[in-house]
Amino acid sequence: MSAKKVRVKKLIREQRQARSGAKTRTASVVITAGVLAAMVGSMALDGLTDGGSQAARGTSGLGASAALGAASVAAPQAGQTFICPPMPGQPDSLTTDGQLEYRDRDSSASSRFSAVLFASDLSGTFSDSSWAQLNEDGRVNETTVTESASSDDADPADAADTDAPLSEREAVYTSTGDLARPPLLESSAAADGSAPAAAALYEYEAEAGPVTGLAVGTCTAPERSQWFFGPEIAAGSSSLLTLGNPFDRSATVEVTSVDSDGDRGTTGTRSVVVPGQTTRSVNIAGLASAGNELGVLVRSAGAPVTAQLQSSRASGLTGTGVEFLPGMTAPGAEHLMPGVPIPDGVRDSGEEDDEESTAPPELWIHVPGDEGATVELQVYGEDGQQAIETPGVFTVDGGEIDAVDLRGIEPGVSDIRVRTDVPAYVGVRSETEDGTDFSWAASAATLVEGSGTLLPEAGETELHLFASGASGSIGYRVLDAEGEFGSEQTLELTADGAGVISAEDLASAAPEGSQEGPVMISFADPQLDGEGTVHATMITATDEGQFSLTPVSPLGGPEEYVPVRLLR
Repeated sequence: MSAKKVRVKKLIREQRQARSGAKTRTASVVITAGVLAAMVGSMALDGLTDGGSQAARGTSGLGASAALGAASVAAPQAGQTFICPPMPGQPDSLTTDGQLEYRDRDSSASSRFSAVLFASDLSGTFSDSSWAQLNEDGRVNETTVTESASSDDADPADAADTDAPLSEREAVYTSTGDLARPPLLESSAAADGSAPAAAALYEYEAEAGPVTGLAVGTCTAPERSQWFFGPEIAAGSSSLLTLGNPFDRSATVEVTSVDSDGDRGTTGTRSVVVPGQTTRSVNIAGLASAGNELGVLVRSAGAPVTAQLQSSRASGLTGTGVEFLPGMTAPGAEHLMPGVPIPDGVRDSGEEDDEESTAPPELWIHVPGDEGATVELQVYGEDGQQAIETPGVFTVDGGEIDAVDLRGIEPGVSDIRVRTDVPAYVGVRSETEDGTDFSWAASAATLVEGSGTLLPEAGETELHLFASGASGSIGYRVLDAEGEFGSEQTLELTADGAGVISAEDLASAAPEGSQEGPVMISFADPQLDGEGTVHATMITATDEGQFSLTPVSPLGGPEEYVPVRLLR
């Protein structure tokens, strides 16, 4: 691959112009966050709406008070809350305050919610947990999953072992189908104050109708800031943002759109109040410009919220793809996107769009702020790094959306690594050869002990792994619906090479005598022969060619931090 540094702004503009005339492509415990601190003098909590940037800037807005310093302090854990997407559909009506009604869905459309919770120790101690559904008026259909209790004959040594691998603990799995409203899973903190290990997944499939396709999305925790690439906005498309607030206090959410020219200002901004225990929706079409590239930033003040962006496209009454767009909580400098499908028949450079050719995958980049970035792009296939037509090093301006066609990549499945010299958001969009479905690859987290994902029932699933920088191996185990793990399996990995855990591998790794297939996979720490990381993407596909990509992340609860400032 050429390492020559080139500027691709002209290339990007030409691609936009070429696309502009083309056809459309397309439990019972309510958890609330709290911070308790006792310190000498006065203290101000700051930066809650911008990731702490105010604390880093100084004393703006603090009057005569002088800041003694800013730091991030670990907040007491208050359990885990995950909110899933709603069942995809087309809007029928949307009020000014964000209350949405859907049109009738096609009879082939189906959905499924699944969740798993792990004991906090080896003695089988669970915290209180439940799942329910949120709508515009409150929560409904609350169902208990686990109750706070431990075994009467628990070994004190086992009860103290809260760092035991997930595969050695008891687990509870729950699953139910055809939930139209957004499900949420809640679990209170463990006895030692730590967040429990848990995960939830939502899947959607439809064979006909205006919202046809396959979408598999992880249920996510409330955040202060979330970024999304690529809502479909052309004719026949529908992109709906669902904001979920599981807390007792209201949230004021600002939704801002960014296109190829930058922030769209007041015409691309909406402010929505999301009362506690409810959801609200935003139709992204009202924030979009005439171009094809669009990004959406969601920022919350008051209570944090979950943001789920469903996007679909159609030609007339026939759907041509649907996806839950992956949300990104912070920009980064290195982005690993394993398992990006590359279809046959991708048109070459200079070819015009037509019905016989396939749109190439696109690399999307957004650098927040005014500072531009130098981008390094590397693509790996079965035989190692590929030489492709797209430049390997180029620059982009800050504050806008840049979408670059990835041309010259071999058909199959590729691993894409992108580095930027300043923090940026990066994603890759790809679609099927016949244009009947699309999906997005977001940067996948580094695999560690306890990383994993629930496995959808729809379609056939495989895991695609990429070892960046070093060779070695990684162990994995699968969980069945009865909460039992199978024996550990090992996957060998080469440096900057891929590994696949197929659907057959998952089935054969199930516990001996299991009556049902695997419902979750959990990884151990990678064993590498040098400095490196391992990343994974779950690829789910149907016999009809519909597909969805889901990055694999840690199942345990991350420790939360809040910025604080001391004043004198």
